[in-house]
Amino acid sequence: MQTTETVISQYRNRLVLTDEEIEKNRAVYSNLYNLSYADVFNKVILNPIREVWFRARFINLEPFPTRTENDSPLIFAANHSGMAFPWDAIAFISKIIERGQNTIDNIRALISPLLTKFPYMCPFMIDGLWWKAGCINATFLNFETGMKLNLSNILIFPEGLEGIGKGFDKRYKLQPFKTSFLRMSIRYKTDIIPILTVNGEYNNPLAYNIKKITRKGRNFGLPFFPFGPIIFLAIFQPWIFYISLPSRLTFVLGKRIKAYEMIDKPYEDITQKDLKDIGEKIRQIMQRNLNEAVEKYGDKFYDIKGLIKAMWKNRKNFFRYFPAFWPCTMTYFDVNYSQEKGQESLKLTLNKCLKTIAKRPILLAMYLPILGWPIIALHNTIIMRRRKKKQQNKIQ
Repeated sequence: MQTTETVISQYRNRLVLTDEEIEKNRAVYSNLYNLSYADVFNKVILNPIREVWFRARFINLEPFPTRTENDSPLIFAANHSGMAFPWDAIAFISKIIERGQNTIDNIRALISPLLTKFPYMCPFMIDGLWWKAGCINATFLNFETGMKLNLSNILIFPEGLEGIGKGFDKRYKLQPFKTSFLRMSIRYKTDIIPILTVNGEYNNPLAYNIKKITRKGRNFGLPFFPFGPIIFLAIFQPWIFYISLPSRLTFVLGKRIKAYEMIDKPYEDITQKDLKDIGEKIRQIMQRNLNEAVEKYGDKFYDIKGLIKAMWKNRKNFFRYFPAFWPCTMTYFDVNYSQEKGQESLKLTLNKCLKTIAKRPILLAMYLPILGWPIIALHNTIIMRRRKKKQQNKIQ
């Protein structure tokens, strides 16, 4: 039987990674990541969605936060919207990409492995889209690899799945924080930059977390089951599962938090209890700041007048920002984009439309009432089996 001291020792050893382990994991930050793809995808697809549908505001983004003296990556920590596909995170990352991907200020997001493990958790079943856009699976090894490589800043969501699946009744109530970002802040003596997301809670309003359904859903890779009005509409039009209502997203960058100044123990001696205590202090700070941000920017969470004005102004690009077209535009991009030809490769032609449907017939299932879901489930199973077979072949 393991003693308490043994368990603590194992825990510490697990969280003190060697340079060799990190070096072996280096490729995770370059495999499948396509800088050119991400840049053009942002310009053509995400910018119109961010600027017109969400009309996103960024408070205190300029001047952009600079690193501490030791030049370690900054850790951006954001609250998540309840019971919705992560469009809040997508909108924020889109703005950062717009500032330039080749700079040290770029951000790589750590996301739940469930979003990359199951194909139907990628937007509109575009397999590998999260990785192509620069996202990384949120594991401790990947986190520290990013800190050590020092190629970009890191974006994390300290509430984890509990944050995104908390339900509309707990909107704007920060859930207990995970602790890996505290360890990284302490070990690398780098600052935490809070991102207070306002109005994202209305991306999928009146959706609640029924725990029994959520537990069963996770067996199939569904992090949470958003039991509400939108999910019932998605039964008849599967693409609705992935979209968001046009909430006026507002991102407020809060004051720096220096977790490494909140404890005087060596990194190797820090216990999980120490981290939870620090995490709770930081959570309370962020909760107070979030409440203030909501009070200041959350009164018109849809701003219908502003939405109509933005849509009219951009009416010629209606198919780029209106949700019903998102499956088509994103799939068309993924199938036809050529790095050599750039945006020219995305010119709309009948041949390319037919090519898109031929290569991705699953696109049609997105618009197929009721029967679309069994087709999507079958497609998901086929891809999962192909991945498993590929992994087995690698091992052999």
